Amino acid sequence: MKKLIICFVLILSLCLSVFAGDVAEYTDLGFSPDGKYFVFAQYGVTDKDFEPYAEIYTVDVAKNDFVKDAVFKSLPGKSKTGKNGLSVFEELYNKNEATLKKYSGEKASLETTLYLRGPESKGSTEEITFKDFVNSSEEKELFYTINLVKHISGKGKNLKSSFFIGLEQKDAEGKILSRKVIGNPDFERKNVSDYTIRRIIADKTGKSIVFEIEKRIEDEKGTSFRYMVETFILDN
Repeated sequence: MKKLIICFVLILSLCLSVFAGDVAEYTDLGFSPDGKYFVFAQYGVTDKDFEPYAEIYTVDVAKNDFVKDAVFKSLPGKSKTGKNGLSVFEELYNKNEATLKKYSGEKASLETTLYLRGPESKGSTEEITFKDFVNSSEEKELFYTINLVKHISGKGKNLKSSFFIGLEQKDAEGKILSRKVIGNPDFERKNVSDYTIRRIIADKTGKSIVFEIEKRIEDEKGTSFRYMVETFILDN
């Protein structure tokens, strides 16, 4: 019996070392009233060191790029030991609330959620389809087909990856009307082993689109998850 207990402890320790890491909490802070900007945040506590962190990003939807004077971070540090990720996020938000309110406030609703990844999803690269509510009419329905294409190379310290989102506009018969690449396929991220689209949302006009993407990170501390977004404006 004693041998069995020791064996179980060893197996449990091995599992914890393999899956050690942390999962950030993602927060949607919403679109600006005109839909030109989108703000999101992530926060949590690092594994092993137990140090809280928080990051807030403002994105120019049309440019698919950060607004330089509206990105705020509270990086892990021992001076914050004892606090949790949520409290660090709240402090960071309150400190920069005046700036952030100019770019956010209108969160996506159920009606403006175009896709939500569920437990039945097959994989991170499965094809996603949603209706083009902006350009569809009673006579002609249009749809968008989404494919996440990723490139992963190297292992261990040499692991790096990139991805892009391929978007096709189709009619009801499946004929391709237009194609678009979202994201930068040449931008490589170190230690990122996978990308998954978790949610696709739109602003109240239906034209500003945000892809919420989960990143799987593999490093010496274990497996962790962080978030990012890709954005674009639907063409008329």
